[in-house]
Amino acid sequence: MFDIAWSTIKNRKGGFIAAFIAMLCGSAVITACGVLFTSGLLSGVAPERYAGATVMVGGRQTKDVKEDFDPYYAERVTVPASVAEQISRVDGVDKVVRDHTVEMTAQKDDGSERGEPVPLEHPLYGHGWSSAALGPFELAEGSRPGGAGETVLDAGLARTAGLKVGDTVRLSVGTTPQAYKVVGLVDAPANGLDRQSAAFFTDAQAADLSQRPDRLTAIGVLGEDGVDAGELAGKIEAAVSGTEVVTYTGDGIGDLEFLDVGQSRSFLVLLSASFGGTALGVVVFVVSSTLGLVIHQRRRELAMLRAIAATPRQVHKLIGSEVLLVGAAGAVLGAAPGFLVAGLLRDAFARAGVLPHDFELSFNPLPAVAAVLLSVLGALLAGFISAYRIARIKPVEALGESQVEKGELGRTRKAVALGLLGLGLVTSIVLPVLIPGQLAIAGAGGSLVLLMVGSALISPILVQKTTRLLTPLLMRSKVSGYLAAANSNANARRLSSAVVPLALGTAMALMQLSMLNTVEVTAKEQAATGVVADHVITSGTTGLSTDLAQKVRAVDGVGTVTPVARSQVLITYVEIDKPVTNPFSAQGLEPRDLDRTLDLDVREGSMDELRGDTVALSQIAADTARLDVGDTAEVDLGDGTQKKLKVVALYGKGLGFGDVTLPHSMVTEHTANQQDAALLVSGADGGGGADGQVEAGLAELAGATPGLVVQSSDEFGAVQQGEFTQQSWTSLIANALLILYVLIAVVNTLVMATTGRSREFGMLRLIGTSKQQTQRMMFLESWVVILTAVVVGIAIAIPPAVGAALGTTGQPIPYVEPLAWAGIVAFVALLGWLSISLPTRSALRGRPIDAVYAAD
Repeated sequence: MFDIAWSTIKNRKGGFIAAFIAMLCGSAVITACGVLFTSGLLSGVAPERYAGATVMVGGRQTKDVKEDFDPYYAERVTVPASVAEQISRVDGVDKVVRDHTVEMTAQKDDGSERGEPVPLEHPLYGHGWSSAALGPFELAEGSRPGGAGETVLDAGLARTAGLKVGDTVRLSVGTTPQAYKVVGLVDAPANGLDRQSAAFFTDAQAADLSQRPDRLTAIGVLGEDGVDAGELAGKIEAAVSGTEVVTYTGDGIGDLEFLDVGQSRSFLVLLSASFGGTALGVVVFVVSSTLGLVIHQRRRELAMLRAIAATPRQVHKLIGSEVLLVGAAGAVLGAAPGFLVAGLLRDAFARAGVLPHDFELSFNPLPAVAAVLLSVLGALLAGFISAYRIARIKPVEALGESQVEKGELGRTRKAVALGLLGLGLVTSIVLPVLIPGQLAIAGAGGSLVLLMVGSALISPILVQKTTRLLTPLLMRSKVSGYLAAANSNANARRLSSAVVPLALGTAMALMQLSMLNTVEVTAKEQAATGVVADHVITSGTTGLSTDLAQKVRAVDGVGTVTPVARSQVLITYVEIDKPVTNPFSAQGLEPRDLDRTLDLDVREGSMDELRGDTVALSQIAADTARLDVGDTAEVDLGDGTQKKLKVVALYGKGLGFGDVTLPHSMVTEHTANQQDAALLVSGADGGGGADGQVEAGLAELAGATPGLVVQSSDEFGAVQQGEFTQQSWTSLIANALLILYVLIAVVNTLVMATTGRSREFGMLRLIGTSKQQTQRMMFLESWVVILTAVVVGIAIAIPPAVGAALGTTGQPIPYVEPLAWAGIVAFVALLGWLSISLPTRSALRGRPIDAVYAAD
């Protein structure tokens, strides 16, 4: 059977080349998803400052969620200082190092109050001197810090800042600067400091700077000579089993040292798992469409086989062998480019700010093997479905259908199509109305597949209806128009194979663009209208010290100051009878006179009650978690602290300011730097500080405070939707790969469908149709295909876009950028026209008689 299959492939190269290309590109897409998934599980960054430690002990940075991925906490989970004493008593431990780490900024002492900022390539962290042993850092010059006003800098930082031993440097925690004398310089450890700069203080000063002397950033353990790191880690875990701490060894220490690495890995696992399933479905859909067209073009050949006594089983075996040969070759060759595609996706995510630029992918053969197996199995299934009818009908019927297409679609096919279309509409529009929130948004996005499959099943009917509508226009060209109309009606099934991928590409591009624009525009509008303060104070450093609010209140003319802290929390709730935990952006506010600085569009309850163990939720978050005013929300704060909080208010501007609003102190006490992100300031007279007192006072304060920036409310509001834009662009980048694959499939299918009609073109020319008339016929047919695909694509893109708008904004009208939609439609039309017109010209170059009697 494989010999016959190979002979068929060699003699019918056109169709099988198209199937090969679809498989090659599909395998590359699936391999890329697999590489991202395995990288999320296996990749990491080597430790730097902790590279010399035998074992590192840190807080548990993830929440344990049964039967689901464990989400990461946004803030560093610290360790009780008392745990260090327990670890010191473990057999095999030589030394225990208590590490306090605090993020800082540096300013040169230029004689001014503000100081000249030191341009640093990497973040600067301050530590206690005892933690230098974890590098280990070697003292290259000077001495260790001996007092609260002394510091030791890493040599790279000193060179960048132009400092030497004996100089004075200002180091700030938030907006609170302090002058230190540089008493020494240390050389970086063997691994170097590629992601950070370091400053060392006395252990007591480091504890004071961290503001949490009872909590440690991490605990370093130096083992006795010859001790095995894994065994020692096991002993430590046993000794501190009653505490929520985790041990790290080897390269795994990098996850503790750099929290962004672990969070990036979690991001990749979640993204690739959800995106990979969608990608697999799209690949199978496209491959099925391509194989369906290949088999459709071979109806006469397969009918002849049935007529000479080939059994249905033999037909299936023949097609299965062909698919296996072509599919395996395409899948294997497509796996290698998949690794390159994964690298391109990594770079795109890094530019979008959701992955560190130095995050390395983990390349191993497992994703390629999985991609080959899944691609081939999907192709075999698609081939079986495509060949099912012609392999099962009677030989005489097969011969008849090989000459003229069956006119009517089967009842079962119509019923399935209508069912999928109805389910797609319910999922995209009705679900967000009945069950609003993130589940509805996900359902709206997933409904596109249901609508596409349903439309594909009845696409021959859609082609026929489009043809009838266009017939008056087509008939203006008497010969070519008549032929185009007749062909489109009689061969609607063949044309539908070209319509389906074109419509899918149109729909995916329009839906993604609409969802992105809707989120961006809504978030921007909410942020712009929500800030009603006269001025906003932000920082170009690590944040605003919490005591700065009192200094601003003391400025003449200032009436109200609202500090804003930022973080991320986890909310646990029941979804379809199963507990789930999802992250939500959070802010901390003081409710006093909040209406004078911030308008969150409160819809239920009151922000005045935001005190103690309470929380206010955006309408989206409340709908997602099925919570209302008076209910209790299960919340894990940024550092993993669990709280049961009473819901006191629901508000509408979650896209602009975050889905969860907590009391200000609750957020700052559970964030790593315990600082504010902004201060919202209004004048005492409510008139915007027209007398200039506020402006002058804030300008004077900014001149004396490192990193302080005074903005107008418009400037501040314009940047608040960055987080949501980032999320939208992440989704767009991932789906851009699928859209590109679909566009390749569009060209592939249209070229194959056109070149497969060489014999038909030859017959037309032999009975007197000129080359120009044939080209004109194909030009008119191409517009039947293009218009059908564009109308179907727009029709199936609108319901998911409406559903997503309902889920995110509560309004049923998505944001549509007319020029962008017109550009996508024009691009699709141009792509479709070129994919048909160019192969037509190529097919008409030879002699008609050769085309009629050619084997392919």
